[in-house]
Amino acid sequence: MSRPRHQNKEIEALLRRLEGDGWRVAKASKYFRIYCPCLDRGHQRSVHLTPSSSAYLKNLEMWIARLHREAP
Repeated sequence: MSRPRHQNKEIEALLRRLEGDGWRVAKASKYFRIYCPCLDRGHQRSVHLTPSSSAYLKNLEMWIARLHREAP
């Protein structure tokens, strides 16, 4: 793995799973950025280093699931 680890182990597990599914994960200065393998510019998202709430991971997983449902 060429990127630094996320400090939250549940989010790190999600990032690793996404990388295994072909997503690109890049580290920016204060967050990670995830890019869908379809390369649609609308299919990217920031993943904060310090989640704002306990529902952050669930909301991120729901966003990813919505992308999979929309895919042709």
